[in-house]
Amino acid sequence: MKKIVFGICLVLLTLCGCGVTPSGNVVRPSQVPQKWVTKTAIPPDVRPTEPLAVLSDDPWVRCEGIGESGVLPVKISDIADREYRRRVQITFMIQDADTGSNFIAERCMGGKVYVCLINGQNNCAEKLDFSVEPNQAMQTYCADTDLEGIVVGPLVSGMNSAYEWRCHEGNAVIAMQTAEADDGGYDRSIWFEIPKPE
Repeated sequence: MKKIVFGICLVLLTLCGCGVTPSGNVVRPSQVPQKWVTKTAIPPDVRPTEPLAVLSDDPWVRCEGIGESGVLPVKISDIADREYRRRVQITFMIQDADTGSNFIAERCMGGKVYVCLINGQNNCAEKLDFSVEPNQAMQTYCADTDLEGIVVGPLVSGMNSAYEWRCHEGNAVIAMQTAEADDGGYDRSIWFEIPKPE
């Protein structure tokens, strides 16, 4: 009999939305302490704040949705869109067998998709540096008088320098401009648009 009464009490407590404290007191929902309320529940009316285009696997739809973006490294074999992957491979002449060992940098510019092949020669990550003042490493390098007229390598001048630097009379000086920036400030010669299929 006690079990039946206890069961009825539990049903009534459930129907009224009440709870029982560890001491056995009945607590109504409006009395539940805040620390007991779960933080994991998600209200049903919550929607993603990002435009749906940003969440798309289609790179052309994604870039049309966000317009401009930062640089994102991607392994070619991980590209989900097959047509996009095919066009990337054609752009950089990469065989199917080599897609797992090659990476590209991807970004959106003007709502279009641009890619850069990541390797030891391309600085895809940084915008071009148009500073006309030599850095400390260049000055130290050119202080050696035996290097008169020698080109300062990119490891010293910086992989993103827009200029070729040479040593002249103990100083690093600009010999010529070697790169132009695109509208996003990156090296135009290493970033390529992947056109949207017609």
